[in-house]
Amino acid sequence: MRPARWLLLLAILCIVGGVAVVYNQRKVTLAKEIPPPPKPLERGTDGRASDWVWRKSEGDRPVVEVRAKNFRQVKEPSVMELEGVELYLYHKNASQFDLVRTAKAQFDIPGKSLSAEGEVEITMGVHAEGPQHGRVLKIHTSGARFASDTGKAITDQKAVFEFDQGGGSATGAEYDPGTRELTLKANVVLDWRGKNPASPPMHAEAGEARYIERESKVILYPWSKLTRDTLHMEAATSVVELEEGRVKKAEVQAARGVKDDPGRKVEFAADQLFLEFSDHMQIQKMSGHNNTKLVSTARTAKTTVTSDQMDLDFAVTAKDSTLANAVATGKSVAQSDPVTAPGTEASETRVLRSETIRMKMRPGGEEIDNVETAGPGTLDFLPNRAGRPKRSLKGDRMWIAYGPENHIQSFRSVNVSTRTEKPVAAGKPAPPPSLTQSKELMAAFDPKTSEMTRLEQKTDFRYEEGVRRATAARAVLEQPKDLMTLDGAARVWDPTGSVTADHMVVQQKSGDFTAEGHVASTRLPDKKEKPSSSMLAGDEILQARANRMTSTGDNQYVRYEGTAQSKAVAWQGANRIEAELLEIDRAKGIMEAHRHVSSQFADKPKPEDPQAPKKSRVPAGPVFTLVQAPDMVYTEETRITRYTGGATLARPGLTVTGKEITAYLKDAASEDSSLDKTIADGTVRIVSTRDNRTRTGTSEHAEYYAGEEKVVLTGGQPLFVDSLKGRTTGRELTWWANNDRLLVNGEEQKPAESTIIRKKK
Repeated sequence: MRPARWLLLLAILCIVGGVAVVYNQRKVTLAKEIPPPPKPLERGTDGRASDWVWRKSEGDRPVVEVRAKNFRQVKEPSVMELEGVELYLYHKNASQFDLVRTAKAQFDIPGKSLSAEGEVEITMGVHAEGPQHGRVLKIHTSGARFASDTGKAITDQKAVFEFDQGGGSATGAEYDPGTRELTLKANVVLDWRGKNPASPPMHAEAGEARYIERESKVILYPWSKLTRDTLHMEAATSVVELEEGRVKKAEVQAARGVKDDPGRKVEFAADQLFLEFSDHMQIQKMSGHNNTKLVSTARTAKTTVTSDQMDLDFAVTAKDSTLANAVATGKSVAQSDPVTAPGTEASETRVLRSETIRMKMRPGGEEIDNVETAGPGTLDFLPNRAGRPKRSLKGDRMWIAYGPENHIQSFRSVNVSTRTEKPVAAGKPAPPPSLTQSKELMAAFDPKTSEMTRLEQKTDFRYEEGVRRATAARAVLEQPKDLMTLDGAARVWDPTGSVTADHMVVQQKSGDFTAEGHVASTRLPDKKEKPSSSMLAGDEILQARANRMTSTGDNQYVRYEGTAQSKAVAWQGANRIEAELLEIDRAKGIMEAHRHVSSQFADKPKPEDPQAPKKSRVPAGPVFTLVQAPDMVYTEETRITRYTGGATLARPGLTVTGKEITAYLKDAASEDSSLDKTIADGTVRIVSTRDNRTRTGTSEHAEYYAGEEKVVLTGGQPLFVDSLKGRTTGRELTWWANNDRLLVNGEEQKPAESTIIRKKK
């Protein structure tokens, strides 16, 4: 058994030896594989690590995550020094986060904040899953601090921004991922390029700014500036609304701006201004509120529009936008001042006032196409040259059309009134204004000067100038000629009388006029005139009818025209003259009548005999003198009327004919007869029919005295024939009709002859 025991012991020793060899070999191998021990930590360092990660969550939703390639924790102060840092600030839905990268940063453990003194890059709006899409904003800055509990990022250093369609910079910035708002503290500069690379960018400057990411808004305050190409605007606070990285809208406070394009300059201002931009960031709409003002200056005119509110529409092209329409609302005023070239005369200044004014521009936005009011308005034409009238118009609606170079072409209004103030001559009182009214008004203007050339007013036209008045269905004023034409029941009147006609043409300056068609005129008596038997007596109303009438010299010269079938007629009381042509020259005191003249004038009635019995006081009828001739001339100074061309004078029971008849009128008011005497020349024939007998006198010359009823026949071979008494001849025959007495004067060599008719037994 002992040999076996030793064998067993030897086997155990062999096994132990083998194990020892294997152990030693394994020990040597393991000793080679064990890494070297770490270096001792520096004094004040609690630990180091690589690929360090720190997270903060609210339930399952991550809030903040910090990653660093290298980590070192320092005891005093208690901070973590990080290298290769990435900070993830998650949005509330955790589908997006803001990524902050920096080479070095410190994490303040007690303060729970991360700070980086070096360069920092912040990328906002990164998608947590899937490829990146939509707008990405990058911020480059330095000296940034981040609060781990809130995720807020703050820097006082310069920050530079990059986004897909622009960029900018500011001094100092603060970003709150909870509200997703970025605040820029000073020296803010922003640029938006828009979708079209060829389109000019929008440049903005401000004292401070705030970007509200959720609403895609940028607020510029307390002052701001916006510039795009030729558009420059300064304001207080501005709110810019973005859409997919481009400027879509802007709300601007206390805005003042200018768009200075070649050939046209547009200035604007408003207490509050709203702007809308196209996809290429051209202005397509602009709306101003409170104290709005638009000044458009072109080559020929400067137009200024003010109102409580103004809405502008712009025509948008690929590169630019031009003004297309403008609507001014609330106490609106549009004033157009001429821009006068050297060597030319200034045209009128036009001022349009209304509650609402609409303006449409021609393509290109440089010239006005038309302007209209939505309600009542006034239009003033203010002269810029001496000696020019000032005009104003009021109407319920107004429409103005423009031609090339902003020259007014036409004007239209309804229910309108006008006022024209003529210039005051040196040393003379101001002339009365000219006033008109009508249902419709249309005006035309010189296309080169914008001076009014023609003014037409229709339906119920009314005119007033001092004491002068006029009415008509239609009136036309030709400004260069200063002529007013009235049509349709035209009437002109003043304190001295009136004229009505189908058609009238009035010289505005002098008051001279021509009337045609159913002319009727009335001249009132002059109160200063004494009673007179004159054919032009100033103490009686003078009335006339004619086909045509002309008046000049303040109605001192009047011409009435008719035809053989429709003669002109004028009358004063019972006195009446008819002819194809009547002319009255009051300055010279002459009345003329030509072609088919027929005149009538009445004797004044004899005064009643107070001694006669009342029963016998029967008023006698008027005694008329009727004269017919081709031509007549009456002279006021001599009170003589000459009838030529073969005349006939008729009184009750008496007829006188001759080649010429001259009538002499009385002037004294106490005289019984208006006719003093009548002289007839050339183949004179006088016929009296009284008491059932006829008396006929013939000669070359005859005189009739109305008061005595005396007839004197001379010249040729005077002959007097009495149907009852016979014939009588002599050198001169004198007959009294009132007592049938005949006086005969014979010649020396040829005595008078009489033939007596004896009565039959």
